[in-house]
Amino acid sequence: MRFLGVRTIQLASLAGFSWGGSKLDEVPSTVKSRTCPIQIQRPEQVKDDVLLSRKIINHLDRSNLKLRLYQYETCPFCCKVRAFLDYYGFSYELVEVNPVTRSQIKFSTQYKKVPIIRSGETTLTESSLIISQLATFLQRPDQTLDQVIQMYPGVDSTNEKGKPVVNHPNKFFIMKGKMEGETNMAAAREEREWREWVDNWFIHLISPNVYRNWNESIETFRWFEQVGDWHRAFPAWERVLAVYVGAAAMFLLSKSLKKKHNIDDEREELRKACRDWVAAIGPNRKFLGGDQPNLADISLYGAMNSFYGCSAFKEVILEEKIVEWWRRMDSVVKNHEGRKTLEARTPIVQKQ
Repeated sequence: MRFLGVRTIQLASLAGFSWGGSKLDEVPSTVKSRTCPIQIQRPEQVKDDVLLSRKIINHLDRSNLKLRLYQYETCPFCCKVRAFLDYYGFSYELVEVNPVTRSQIKFSTQYKKVPIIRSGETTLTESSLIISQLATFLQRPDQTLDQVIQMYPGVDSTNEKGKPVVNHPNKFFIMKGKMEGETNMAAAREEREWREWVDNWFIHLISPNVYRNWNESIETFRWFEQVGDWHRAFPAWERVLAVYVGAAAMFLLSKSLKKKHNIDDEREELRKACRDWVAAIGPNRKFLGGDQPNLADISLYGAMNSFYGCSAFKEVILEEKIVEWWRRMDSVVKNHEGRKTLEARTPIVQKQ
């Protein structure tokens, strides 16, 4: 029984933020018919001893990065990274990590969280840092990915529990390598501030809203079982354990998170966050980035998609003005409308 308890704790802590139980078709889709040369494959066979959940192929992606994303399908941090990759049209492979054994990320001896991205022997971790590094890679055709990573040095520190951690003070910065005008600098500062808001506030509202009561907690884990392809990766007893014991653990954890972040009415706080975002965009912009989304738009859209199937999404997002922005984002991300930036980037030829 002690062995099962350890696994249960891992499931509850790693499944963290999940989708709920409302039907996806209740949300009208605004996605245009796809005209871009991007394919989605769902391999049924194991490749290199790793079961691929799916494979996204852009035949015009010449970056040669060969990205592989290790994730939980409904983790908001993973959803942020996927939204970025999809908007810019990267080719990449997806691996769903087993929250019990985490055997898929055994190569990462120190870092055991998701998302993790591998590009050959290069490993990227932490969602906002991953996004900034890849965004800088797009902006700097004169730099390889490894050279870009060197622009984001880590600083040893300790977290609130006194454990050693590595922080990256510039993780929200895009290293464009040239001086910008005052208007561009103000836009970059606004983008950074709202990306931090997504990480430091909005995402903390998800768990209390998704696991608000016992019924919603069960619905959430049942949905997680479905969209996470657990039937492919985990035996039946682990799925049952994850759904019921995980739901109980997360229900209790959500209460402690409410207290930690001083959240009284979780639904009202979520509504207020949505209204704050709409107010920041204002009446004259489609996105925070203007006519096209910036990284703050992409980050919030990804985080929101982590509870797309939840009652909270239906009761709040669909009833607030933010839904208009969300539908615009849903269209541009799923149609990979930022892909020209990636497709125009010629890979650097490495000297042998």
